[in-house]
Amino acid sequence: MKITGLTVHFFEPRHDGGMAIEKFRGAPLIGNDVSVIHTDEGIGGVVASSSGYARDLVRLWRNARDYIEGQDPLDRGKIEDILARRFHWPMRVRGLLDHGLWDIAGKYFNLPIYKLLGATREKVLAYGDTVHFDADEKFIDTVLAAKAKGYKAIKVHPYCVADDDIRLVYNIRKAVGDEMVLMMDTLTYPAPYTREEALRVGRVLDELNFWWFEDPLHKTDIEGLAMLADKLTVQIRAADTVQDIREYSYMIQNHCIDIVAGPLNTGITELLKLAHLAEVHHLGFEPHDYSGGTASLHVLLAITITNGGFYEKTIPEGYQHEIPYPGVYLDPVQVDKDGYVHGPKKPGLGFEIDFNEAKKVTVEVVNA
Repeated sequence: MKITGLTVHFFEPRHDGGMAIEKFRGAPLIGNDVSVIHTDEGIGGVVASSSGYARDLVRLWRNARDYIEGQDPLDRGKIEDILARRFHWPMRVRGLLDHGLWDIAGKYFNLPIYKLLGATREKVLAYGDTVHFDADEKFIDTVLAAKAKGYKAIKVHPYCVADDDIRLVYNIRKAVGDEMVLMMDTLTYPAPYTREEALRVGRVLDELNFWWFEDPLHKTDIEGLAMLADKLTVQIRAADTVQDIREYSYMIQNHCIDIVAGPLNTGITELLKLAHLAEVHHLGFEPHDYSGGTASLHVLLAITITNGGFYEKTIPEGYQHEIPYPGVYLDPVQVDKDGYVHGPKKPGLGFEIDFNEAKKVTVEVVNA
């Protein structure tokens, strides 16, 4: 089997389809894309993305074509090592390629990827991940709807103003009760708080028994993060803005983090490395999967059970993929009544794209 080419379908940018999602600091419309890595045996590696990384993939593929096309897609290590060392592909672009190559492998062997990796479990708890709303009431309505659906854990993306965030988390804890697992993620870079503000917010999270506090300070503030990790009970999760997984080594050496946050679009191969790095240092590992993908789910189902605890799902569900592009994304990961998501049954990544529906929203098709 040989790689023969790449096609990317770029969808028209859209809003959320009527859901009450707030734009945050000038956030653009959602513009998804689907990349297909072709092989001479007709097996395609299909990767869904909600970012512009696919355009980088097309551009960089053309420059490295002779080192990709004609290669066996099962030789992921050889291909990606050349692209990293000789062509200096960014981690997240290599990640999209890696997802596609793993998808081909799963389809070739007719198995879900987590079975190829060596499954440790068949299901994992999900957490509902809010967007940045503009009012406490919208947060509360969203998390209560998620609780009613079965979610046992919620991660809040707050206002990123310390006093407002403190008020918000008090209100959310009161609304959902003591049993709900809660997390906070600032999701603003280079981080919204001063050290003093982060400590003040973190102490409230301790009082309210939050599970983690994500990216309260910039990833380069090693001393500040170490101070928070030392003084707070809530776990510090960081940093999903790394450009190379080796950046985590400095944080671990300086006792800055309790949970390694596997970045979005990092390849399955790299996520496994991070999971093992976290395990040997007795740290948690919680990968991102904010846009409805399944890559991190396969990793979670194949690593030490005490290492990674939650799969990330947006709430309201589907607003980054199913809601703006109805009928395009097939077999989305669903949360059961007990708050779990289950391993995909189909081979590879375990989801499909209805390309007939995708044509209706496609504005550009690019062949590398």
